Amino acid sequence: MAIYHCNISIGSRSRGQSAIAASAYRSGTKMTDNETGLISDYTKKHGVVFSEVVLCENAPSEYANREILWNAVHKVEKVKNAQLWREFEVALPREFSRTEQIDTVRDFVKILVASGMCADWALHDKGDGNPHAHIMTTMRSIKENGEWAAKSKKVFDLDENGNRIFQCIDSSGRKQYKNHKENYNDWNDQGKVEEWRAAWAECCNARLSESKRIDHRSYERQNINQIPTIHEGYTARKIVAAGGDSDRVNINNEIRKSNILLLRISAQLKALGEQLKTIKGSAFNGRVADLLSRASRAVSGETRRSSERERQITGSDIGTGAADQRQQGTEQQDTAAIIGKARAFIADRAIDLRKSSVIRREVGAFIDDTEAEESAVNAAAELSEKLVGQSGNGSGNIGDEGDDTESQRIKRQLDEAELRIAEIKRQQYLDRIREREEEKRAALERERAAQERKKRSGNHDSR
Repeated sequence: MAIYHCNISIGSRSRGQSAIAASAYRSGTKMTDNETGLISDYTKKHGVVFSEVVLCENAPSEYANREILWNAVHKVEKVKNAQLWREFEVALPREFSRTEQIDTVRDFVKILVASGMCADWALHDKGDGNPHAHIMTTMRSIKENGEWAAKSKKVFDLDENGNRIFQCIDSSGRKQYKNHKENYNDWNDQGKVEEWRAAWAECCNARLSESKRIDHRSYERQNINQIPTIHEGYTARKIVAAGGDSDRVNINNEIRKSNILLLRISAQLKALGEQLKTIKGSAFNGRVADLLSRASRAVSGETRRSSERERQITGSDIGTGAADQRQQGTEQQDTAAIIGKARAFIADRAIDLRKSSVIRREVGAFIDDTEAEESAVNAAAELSEKLVGQSGNGSGNIGDEGDDTESQRIKRQLDEAELRIAEIKRQQYLDRIREREEEKRAALERERAAQERKKRSGNHDSR
């Protein structure tokens, strides 16, 4: 199944990084840093299946050589904390053929180059089921004359007449005017990351079937009740494949188990909601109304028949005691019939409640099925008492109050389940953030150590 992965990061001098070394590693080539004389040789690197450089409109043709391109970047980026390149790391769907993978990356690179970037990208595939691409892009635009543009420029504030707004006179006696900085391009604007991530999804979806399309939005924004997994990396999977233990793989295994439970809970909660609609629907209310109507008619009819018999008995000079005894016996028979019908209705109602109980039982730790069974018994008892009470007067409504009470209780349980699900997701999310922070710190330490080794190696070679 196709997955979405598009990570965007910045390479900078402040982290001790080199655009030349990074490009050599990603392309599997040998490149020399003209500034330091350091040689980065990754010609023996495995898994680089394709690489190319794509230039923007105004770029000099010699920049098609990645070594010349990134040495030019190092030359123009002089400050110690300069940002050297922006990198897009994207995962390619395994459903694609090699040609489709290359064409998909090219489509995305065209979007970046059209905005004025130069792109140096490489496709990696070690046959481990993780084909991906590294796309390094320049941070500056290139002017029409082929020179690098400034990252930002000073713009003077103007009044309504188009004149500069005077601010003050400095210590040298020169006039100073109000001004502000504007970026030469919009690549650092808020929303560009979202735009680029959406563009990558569109490039992939153009070649994916509808059932396998990917989405750049988070599970939360897609309203999907799942916890996102963390990036494992080739090293972690290799350790596990060799029989070792990896914390990152273990975390993802736990997340997958939680997601299976969350999916199951979501399905059961949805089914429970539909069950509640059925219980509270017109069919249920119709059954209650029909039973009440029949009970009322039976009691009213018996009352009329009893009155008629009483008049006949009185006219025939039958004793009052015998008449009362007959009337009481008839009423008891009719009442027993009504109660029998009520008990049948109660049995149906209990079945409905037990169906809900089965659904809640599947939810597991979130809803206690014992309470559901007890509620079914209590609801049946309440309905029985009401029906027996109603049999004497043939009026009133049964079932509505009990149904509302049960529905409210189930709704509270649903709310509690959703809160517990949200708490689990929040905790998993916090754990994942802490894991990423630790990973970043470890990566920085490894990068610094690697740079120190390179420096020591370069100094030794120069001697």
